[in-house]
Amino acid sequence: MTIPLHSLSPATDSTAPGWIVSPWFDLLFLVNATWPLFFLIAFSGEGFDGRDGIKFWQVFFVTTPHRWITLFFVFLDRDRLKNQTAMFGGLAMVVFALCSITLLTTGTLFCLLAVDYLWNAWHFAAQHHGVYRLFDRAGNIDPATVSGRSIWPFLEKILMRFFLLFVTARVAGGTWSNSELEEWLLKLDWVLLVAPAALLAGEALKPGPKNWGRKCYLLSVMSLYTCLLWAVHNNHPRAVLALTTASALFHATEYLALVSWSVHQRDRTRGSQLGWLHWFAGRWSLTLAAYIAILGIGGWLIEQKWIETWLFLNVIVAFLHYAYDGIIWKRPKKRSSNHRIAQHAEIVKS
Repeated sequence: MTIPLHSLSPATDSTAPGWIVSPWFDLLFLVNATWPLFFLIAFSGEGFDGRDGIKFWQVFFVTTPHRWITLFFVFLDRDRLKNQTAMFGGLAMVVFALCSITLLTTGTLFCLLAVDYLWNAWHFAAQHHGVYRLFDRAGNIDPATVSGRSIWPFLEKILMRFFLLFVTARVAGGTWSNSELEEWLLKLDWVLLVAPAALLAGEALKPGPKNWGRKCYLLSVMSLYTCLLWAVHNNHPRAVLALTTASALFHATEYLALVSWSVHQRDRTRGSQLGWLHWFAGRWSLTLAAYIAILGIGGWLIEQKWIETWLFLNVIVAFLHYAYDGIIWKRPKKRSSNHRIAQHAEIVKS
């Protein structure tokens, strides 16, 4: 995904209120408006059977780069590391040590992969909710003040995250053979549809100016996961596979776009204080394209000979990706007077 750096300037109230970068950029990379194509492919003549070509491009050139880029985003930013070197370095050592001990004592990656699935599920839900909140900031709206002292922003957070987590759990348990549990879950599926319905209704009834970026984003995420729940509920494996691929691409593409936007924002406000990140920011399109190509091709070649080693490294990187995101995207307690700096830290991943 090559993103022209000049296109990453934040949208302003006079040009495109409610959009983070611009309508076309947000719709393509954040709203991911093209995901319904996967739903159509699932019901096409050939169907969607997880062909190696699709797996190759998704895993090596989208999903893997979006995880590894967090390390570069952190350790190439001299300004970020200045006061947090011990925290980021300490986390890296702890994660590596725990993963190594687990592998040596169990002799398998099963436990690590199980933790990865659970943590990744929370990570997906937190990121989607965080981006939804970010669209509020893009419209100069603080969710905490939309309805005065209303409890709705908190309920909104709970409903969105719980629904996304529930659907992810249903996908994981789609092959369960416990008939009594499955019958109970089939009934619960209908109850959980209250969540997307309430979120969309709440969005439609929100006071103030229309925030089309936020509305499009919520509709896209809720539609994707509702369709995924429908596919699991009706035992449609091709649709499940197609939509889980779409959700993985949605998440990873969204993250790469956010990092690109954030690099530009930090470069505008910090400049040379960023160190190496400042140098790369001025050449971001070429940097991102080269990074994805090198990591994608290199990862594929390494996997051909050392698949277990590559998988182990990716689990470590995944855990660091989740942990670091909980730090770098958290909103500061005190809002900065500089609007661009304030926007940069709006994604809540706690």
